[in-house]
Amino acid sequence: MNISYFREFVVLAETQNFWAAAERLFVSQSSLSKHIKALESNLGAPLFERTSRRVELSAFGRTMLPYAQSMAKLQYDYETAAFNFLHQENATLEIASIPVLAHYNITEALLRFKKAHPMVQVNIQEGDTLLVREKLISRECEVGIYRDSPSYLEHDPDKEQHLEKLAYVSDQLIAVLPPDHPLSRFPNVKLSQLSGEFFALIHQDTMPYELCLRVCREAGFTPNVIFNSHNLESILDMVRKGSCVALLFTNHLDFPHHIDFGGKPPFVAVPVTPTIQTTVYLSYRKGEALSSVAAHFIEFCKQARSGLVGNKEETPA
Repeated sequence: MNISYFREFVVLAETQNFWAAAERLFVSQSSLSKHIKALESNLGAPLFERTSRRVELSAFGRTMLPYAQSMAKLQYDYETAAFNFLHQENATLEIASIPVLAHYNITEALLRFKKAHPMVQVNIQEGDTLLVREKLISRECEVGIYRDSPSYLEHDPDKEQHLEKLAYVSDQLIAVLPPDHPLSRFPNVKLSQLSGEFFALIHQDTMPYELCLRVCREAGFTPNVIFNSHNLESILDMVRKGSCVALLFTNHLDFPHHIDFGGKPPFVAVPVTPTIQTTVYLSYRKGEALSSVAAHFIEFCKQARSGLVGNKEETPA
């Protein structure tokens, strides 16, 4: 029996949903289902009571869950200890990434990885999605972190087929409006309703900028962009002062900002329709063996995404 099945059991127990658990574990739903059935067969009883919409722990599953959590934690600890023992000389990990790591808690994951593996030097090159992909394909890095969307058509299928993509976190496009804007009181806003507005967008020549242009044009208008910047706080400040509206992503607003807004609600975030979904991926070259440090980093991210590592006070061996 694969000891990793215990980790999958823990995540499924938490999510109570095969789709959500599979997404967090970077596996297919069918594989997850097979693994859970194999674990149940090995242990001798069902771990879950299955319904059409969700799964719930059985009485046996509730008994087994603390042991599975310990097994998953033990696996992470011994793999980390083995890696550190075998890599007592400096190792280098080259990562190319879009410049919004903090907004997706990737910075925190990198810091935890570095703390757990002090002999690893992590070098990060920042750039837009297309640049990150090119660096991956040209072997300037081993791991890439970039955003993509079904609404963004500039991805090149001939290049994409050379890459493995692990969906790390998803979000969606939102309209950020001044509090007194007429549309700010609605639960969502059609993009076409923003046709007469001035816009602040993420800096031009980036995937988010081009995505916003495309979806606005598909809604029947070309946005009047009066400000674009890599600095999110500058964009939000433009909205706060009532000069324009912004098109950003949900995670942009989840990250704490440092503008003094004087205690007043500075802006209102409203989902746009049609829904524009984007995903931030961990990616690496398909069919090529990763270095031991890159492979261990990918596994660390899987553990972090599963919620099985990440305690800020935790100091792995």
